[in-house]
Amino acid sequence: MIKYLQHEEINKEKWDDCINLSPHGLIYALSWYLDAVHPGWKALVKNDYETVFPLTSGKKFGINYLYQPFFNQKLGAFSRNPGEYIDIDLFLEVLRERFRYVDIKLNRANRITGKEFKVEMNTNIELDLSENLEAIRNNYSENALRNLKKFNDENIILNKEKDSGLLIRMFRSNMGRTLPKIKDIHYSGLKKVMDTAIDKGTGRMLVAKNQKDKLLTGAFFITYRKRTIFLFSANTEDGREKRAMYGIFDRFIEENAGKKLILDFEGSNNENLARFYKSFGGKNFDYPGLLINRLSWIIRWLMNVKNNKVIPLPFLTS
Repeated sequence: MIKYLQHEEINKEKWDDCINLSPHGLIYALSWYLDAVHPGWKALVKNDYETVFPLTSGKKFGINYLYQPFFNQKLGAFSRNPGEYIDIDLFLEVLRERFRYVDIKLNRANRITGKEFKVEMNTNIELDLSENLEAIRNNYSENALRNLKKFNDENIILNKEKDSGLLIRMFRSNMGRTLPKIKDIHYSGLKKVMDTAIDKGTGRMLVAKNQKDKLLTGAFFITYRKRTIFLFSANTEDGREKRAMYGIFDRFIEENAGKKLILDFEGSNNENLARFYKSFGGKNFDYPGLLINRLSWIIRWLMNVKNNKVIPLPFLTS
């Protein structure tokens, strides 16, 4: 039986046990992570936390909807049962009954057989670090090697850092200016994730500085169950010019080569970013996105359609 639970009804100990025991468990679905990026999240739970499905919902203008929170790439169903796939059609029927609009990303173990559900595949790029450093670097692209040479010629200093606010402030003063949809509350959630991960010993931040101690670039990595996710980064114009992000990734790879670890670049559907991640030898792994649209014809009429993809109204993109 699938139960719909309000936030206060969720047994977080049983919840986290399910995620930790799931063959496909991801850090995005742990209760502390969800609490940070989407306070008050709800859930669908099958039987006694045999399978769980976090719900990151909102309500505006009387419309109940689900959306993917910032800084949380994918969720969907997670099961403690063994198996390569999780059939989630029954969960999606519940979503159809409760939400008029759903636009979320699922994990790649989720299988949808119902033809009434619209599924769009997304690109994730991952690098297996289990080989030795020489073998991994042999798979770097010529472009990556050229940019690493430029970086190495600049005498840039790479250091560990624990002040998550430093990275967030650098992002907000650069790329963040072009992303008005990311609000203070979202950055606050990100900071909670980063600080909690650092406290747990699973988060690591690398920064690049010039010889005058000026911050150029930074990246935050978070590790869970032999998977390290490149969660967040910030860059300055000087950092881009000096190819500092190439240096940061190469340093991370150097320090972790030979380990049973996956470097998860967290995307990307953006061709330029995908090319950058693949330049280190990363491979494509697709995961599904789900769209359910039960909006009235009036709201549908107000929505834009581009390249056969429905673009939701601003109030539905959170």
